[in-house]
Amino acid sequence: MAVRKTITHQALDKALQDHNFQETRDLYNTLPDDHSQPNVADNHIQNLAAIFVRHSAHDVLGVHLIHGHFQIPEDTVLLGNNFEKPEGRWAKPTKVDTIDLGMVHGHVFVLKDGGVFRAYEYQGGSLPDLSGVGKDFLPEFVDYLRANGLTNLLGLQVLGCSSTSMSELILEGETVMLDDSAIMGCERSRTTGWRFEMVDGKPRVCKGQESHSNMTSGNHKVFIDGKPLPRLENVDHLKQQLVEAGILSVAVKGS
Repeated sequence: MAVRKTITHQALDKALQDHNFQETRDLYNTLPDDHSQPNVADNHIQNLAAIFVRHSAHDVLGVHLIHGHFQIPEDTVLLGNNFEKPEGRWAKPTKVDTIDLGMVHGHVFVLKDGGVFRAYEYQGGSLPDLSGVGKDFLPEFVDYLRANGLTNLLGLQVLGCSSTSMSELILEGETVMLDDSAIMGCERSRTTGWRFEMVDGKPRVCKGQESHSNMTSGNHKVFIDGKPLPRLENVDHLKQQLVEAGILSVAVKGS
């Protein structure tokens, strides 16, 4: 039995260790905007919750609405890194030749022909421990997506940013994910990520989800005085610009 678990761990690791950066960039640039994707039926999310919990995948993996927001340049991939105060994740196009392969992992994956999972967004840090995920998780997940025509709508997400509700905001060629409790002047426009849990022995969809949010001014992107944010130098500069845009308070930024 221990041997089978080891094989399963290696198989899942291999499926999610996707470093074909050129295909990743090309794939991202073909993705529809989230509002161009059809609605996801609640019964599919409930059925997927049962699959994830049954195979003990819910602590490390979730479901993501397949979408993109902009075109990324040649020889780059979209790479996210977490930050704190407030809790968040900043994703931006990053030159492939500057990436340490040992320090990134695929973050969101789409199922392609032949049962191959292709990452279209990456995350800084190592892949979480997947050894507790059941051996039949990937086959059952793949079968469900295919049987219900969901391969272009729902993808697989490696969790790790937060267990709370998060809002994704669109910057100029970049995105930032922020804890809902830390932001102002924004409204949720669409759920883009689902995570699951087991409560009293039954699968349940978590209340804390990821959503795309717009500014209440009606802008799809974050603007300051009608202009997009300037080139961002680091996390502190990002926070400063979000304060000026009225999204973060000074107190939250400096906490």
